[in-house]
Amino acid sequence: MSFFRFHRTIKIRLALQFLTTMATMSVVPYLVIYFSATLGTVTTGFMFLGVITATVAGSLTGGLLADKAGRKQVILWTEGVAVFGFIAVAFVNSPWLVLPFAAFLLFVMIQFSTGAGEPAYQALLIDVSKPENRRSVYTYAYWLRNLGMAVGGIAGAFLFMDHHFYLFLGVAFCLFISFIVTAFFITDTYVPLRSGQRRVNTSKAEASFKTGYRKVLLHRVFMAFTCAHLLIVSVEEQLTTVTAVRLVDALTEPRPLLPFLPVKVDGLNTVGILKAENTILVICLTVLISAFIRKLNDRWVLMTGLTLFFTGYTIISFSEVPIVLLAAMFIASAGEVLHIPVKQALLAGLIPDHARSTYMGIYYLFTYLGVSTAGAFIILSAWVPAWLFTFVFAAMGAVSLITFNRLTQEPVHEAGRAAATM
Repeated sequence: MSFFRFHRTIKIRLALQFLTTMATMSVVPYLVIYFSATLGTVTTGFMFLGVITATVAGSLTGGLLADKAGRKQVILWTEGVAVFGFIAVAFVNSPWLVLPFAAFLLFVMIQFSTGAGEPAYQALLIDVSKPENRRSVYTYAYWLRNLGMAVGGIAGAFLFMDHHFYLFLGVAFCLFISFIVTAFFITDTYVPLRSGQRRVNTSKAEASFKTGYRKVLLHRVFMAFTCAHLLIVSVEEQLTTVTAVRLVDALTEPRPLLPFLPVKVDGLNTVGILKAENTILVICLTVLISAFIRKLNDRWVLMTGLTLFFTGYTIISFSEVPIVLLAAMFIASAGEVLHIPVKQALLAGLIPDHARSTYMGIYYLFTYLGVSTAGAFIILSAWVPAWLFTFVFAAMGAVSLITFNRLTQEPVHEAGRAAATM
């Protein structure tokens, strides 16, 4: 489906997603380097954990609030806080004033608000999309997010160290544009249930934070989906953690990148090239592949994509040959392009209308848990042989494939949707 045929809210939201992703990715990837140089590695490590914790807390809080107060209201509050936060960060990291601990506290606030806004963003897209066009919506969303990350990352690589003050102000300005456009041009179609409109069997306690998420955790089909998603994220994150450490240790001497090229690379170069290859392939292949597969069965596309994805990353987890690693990343990237839009569309059809943001809050919690497993694997790598990680990643892939194969069977999927609406 053409981008220009989407609902106006979807087109605006995707354009704003590109703008804000491009802006934030010009600074976020380089904060660890900046704070490490200012405060030291150990302090920066604890600060990183604090920021992740704030993001998780924000996601859980924002998920409930967006279902009770409305998507647009939560988005405006979170973007308003982020605008103020980045302006303040700029002035405590300016040519006249450097207060790194104040900047850390501001980033905790920013990440809390960012985490709180993400479930509302996703619920807003689901609210105004239809089941038949959701795969197309998520294909464009995925492509634009990656394009924004690439453009912002390149800009930050050249500008951050010497011009971070102006970049922070630029991020604030882009978020302010998003705030204004959202306030005046986006209509929230979701109407929260008032107390008198709730079902008879809904008690007052269900309005509490704890009770609100308990019902989500008891939805077995959704939780199986979310756990399988966690395994996908966990395997993908290993490229820049355990696998990166292994390649740096194994490829200490430069090797030819390709047999017919004079270019040689070591382990660190190889990791960077693999990340760049993944980004370039995703940007170049997403719309192209989606055009060829748009009439294919969603279940087939999902299972094929996941098989390619896990196959590629499993090969990357043990190979030390640059050309093999490049080929494996091509396989993994093709699988990523195939499975992500279908998986997101499947998720959108699984969760109930009245609790979309709450469900998305749990979904993002498990996403962050998947990212966090990278740290656990790094710790284990000091005692566990590298070949065992390959076995673990392959097993995680098998479990995820089996789970999605089971969840996409028609009777199971319909039962999950029915359970969600109860």
